[in-house]
Amino acid sequence: MKNKTTTIYSTILILGGILLFLFFFYLYPYHLYHREQTSIFILSGTTLTDYLSKPAVLSCLIGDFLTQFFYYQGIGPLIISALLVALGTIYYLLLNRILHWWALVPATLLTLWEFGKLCSLYYPISATISFMGGGLMVLLFIRANLHPNKATIPLATLCIAASYWLFGFGVWVTSFFIFFYLSRLIFLFLLVEAICISIAAKYLYIIPWSEAFVYPSTTLFDKPNLGRERILKYDCEYYFNRLQNNEVAPHGMLPTYYANLIDAKQQNLPLNLLERIQYGINGLFIPVASTSSPQSIYAANEVWFELGDMTLAEHATILGMIFSPNNKGSRALKRLAEINLINQDDEAAKKYLRMLQKTIVHKDWATERMPGKQSEKVKKWLIMKRNFLSRNDTIRSSSDVQTSLCNLLDANSNNLLALDYLLCYDLLIKDIGSFANHIEKYANGYSNHRLYQEAYLIYAANQGDYFPKNEKILIAPEVVNDFYRYTELYQQDDDNAELLKQKFGKTYWFYYHFAERNKSK
Repeated sequence: MKNKTTTIYSTILILGGILLFLFFFYLYPYHLYHREQTSIFILSGTTLTDYLSKPAVLSCLIGDFLTQFFYYQGIGPLIISALLVALGTIYYLLLNRILHWWALVPATLLTLWEFGKLCSLYYPISATISFMGGGLMVLLFIRANLHPNKATIPLATLCIAASYWLFGFGVWVTSFFIFFYLSRLIFLFLLVEAICISIAAKYLYIIPWSEAFVYPSTTLFDKPNLGRERILKYDCEYYFNRLQNNEVAPHGMLPTYYANLIDAKQQNLPLNLLERIQYGINGLFIPVASTSSPQSIYAANEVWFELGDMTLAEHATILGMIFSPNNKGSRALKRLAEINLINQDDEAAKKYLRMLQKTIVHKDWATERMPGKQSEKVKKWLIMKRNFLSRNDTIRSSSDVQTSLCNLLDANSNNLLALDYLLCYDLLIKDIGSFANHIEKYANGYSNHRLYQEAYLIYAANQGDYFPKNEKILIAPEVVNDFYRYTELYQQDDDNAELLKQKFGKTYWFYYHFAERNKSK
């Protein structure tokens, strides 16, 4: 019967491991990519000794070491599924001694519980290793104590201390299961020991009370969040430069932000601007504020980096790293290195590149960009990026988007990305006067997009000129004819909104007037 039960559970583990791998590989990979991007494992003596400044030394060391490999496709799902299978095996072995074949049920439930927590955005795999480690300490205790003797109590005491030092909150698992092998009085003594060690750790390691008893765990319960996974997909696909995965009409501020950025790089921003919900100007520039999420702040640097404003890109990158749970991240370090290389601050760039060189995953990336050893590809890229840098030193607010974009265009009038962002920003806030000034000053014939032609006709009409004669502004005859038809229908009756939407719903004219009506109400 025992062998049959073991065979059944082994089959469950194998099938479960395959299903877990498929889940994280096909349905939930971007959470794992995000964890790697917001953490880093540096191979140096100083870094390794830093792990001694917190409890759960072994689980944190192993967890951070494994997390770096989430960068590679398929490796993260493999690691997660292997850990969960190992966790289920450990607790089946523990519970089988007590519950026999009924151990199948709680061992499976514990594995599913941990699976749910691993679907959290910032639940570290070091916590899963701590959960496993607490059980392993019990198995070691059982094996070392096959023949009970006077050393049983000292051995149990040592196991409790070692469990907290190596596995943090795993000590509670160790205490709980040792209860089944020792008297209640001894168990009570060991429980008091675990509590005292946790209290002492609060002062020894200088950690909050909330962490002293549960370190390194960050949550008690969680579950898959496919909505958040979809949002992270946009962020990670952009990071890996897989720009073809863009959708015309995404849902959510961050997906819209990346869709707009990809469109702008392909000179399609004005073409698709009104095809999707824009969430105000946040679809173009994500605000960096105390209320912003860490992933939003991280993402905020991407548009400024592409536009060429390295000051605002660095500002958003540093804040994103500061406010992330781990206060570090390989993605942020790579971006900071790039920014300083573009700014020709080689010493600052070397600081970040040297750290990245001490990693397994990003070593080659950093070496290729190290000043004095840069590849020809990197040198050409740096020359191209430096051509778009602003030449004006101005004191401005990070929220003063128009000034920042104008500075970029003053430095390089061929910065079409900055031009599209400036003109589209003007249109989204319905600043038609600034739009007209900017397109007349910077466009140089770059007004072939129908969206800009529609907007300029509104400006011309407000000036009493239905036939704009500015040679820089090229307006197609069919756009003028459509504008006359729209204006005639719009002026007839306020109840024509639905008819206007049917005929002109994707035009800037409808956006401009419809938004004003809603605003006035």
